[in-house]
Amino acid sequence: MVKVSVIIPTYHRAECVCRAVDSVLAQTLKDIEIIVVDDNGINTESGKQTADMMKRYKDTKNIIYLRHDVNKNGAAARNTGIRHATGEYISFLDDDDIYLPERLELMTKCLDEKGADYGACYTAYIKHMRNGKIQRSQEKVEDDVYVRALMRSFYHGSGSNLFYRKSAVDDIGLFDESFLRNQDLEYNLRILEKYKVAYVDEPLMEIFFDFRTVSFTYQQSFDREMSFRKSFQSHIDKLSPIDKRNVEAMYDIDWTRYLVSHRHYKRAFKNICKSKIPLIVWIKYMIYLLDRYAHNTSYSFVPNIQKKY
Repeated sequence: MVKVSVIIPTYHRAECVCRAVDSVLAQTLKDIEIIVVDDNGINTESGKQTADMMKRYKDTKNIIYLRHDVNKNGAAARNTGIRHATGEYISFLDDDDIYLPERLELMTKCLDEKGADYGACYTAYIKHMRNGKIQRSQEKVEDDVYVRALMRSFYHGSGSNLFYRKSAVDDIGLFDESFLRNQDLEYNLRILEKYKVAYVDEPLMEIFFDFRTVSFTYQQSFDREMSFRKSFQSHIDKLSPIDKRNVEAMYDIDWTRYLVSHRHYKRAFKNICKSKIPLIVWIKYMIYLLDRYAHNTSYSFVPNIQKKY
């Protein structure tokens, strides 16, 4: 068994995948295997381009290159990687992100020193934004972060950041391939519901903004938001009344922020009134946004409402 299996799913990013692979090869920890899962489809142009790029590693013994016959989806690609992984730990790396050299060494050391109730860990990160600015993470929460994750207030930055104990992965199973979006969130919720998470306070990865992000109409965005809430309602229903109130409040806060940013001011005002969130929470949220903007940092906000209504 190797120490770490790094799984790199790739789709339509032949120009980036080698940068990701090279960042893993440059790790100070050498007891690793790299599993690149090509989800382009063998006969597609992107599939051919990716295969050509991967030829440079044909003599690199610790790289496994797997190809799907047809495009399946990100969850399926990760599952293919998991099925072939032999490491004590599993790490997923998006094909347009990179790991900094000490990342895997420090993460394995972190979990080696923790008990088996810690199923994952994550690190600080640097994010390259669309406008050319660099955002630095300040999220440092540890231990039980399940409710934060459910309210989308656990800012680990990317699906590339969480680093898993293989025994935890074996315990909770594979990614749900029916999720075409929010695959990472659904998977992490299953992990974080049963296991604690640790934190390494060093920036050990770089995330690159996805320039392929598509703009959606208001109705499309609304439908996506409602679909998200419906998908995770079963998780929410199991919470205590106070936790449930905070999760639902954070969803309303996030949606209001979307409405304001897209100049749907009347809808935003109606959403604020409907949510019944205390005024002090909105004030704290505005201060939080101003602080993040002023310092180019990324960290989460929690409403911390102490009453059910």
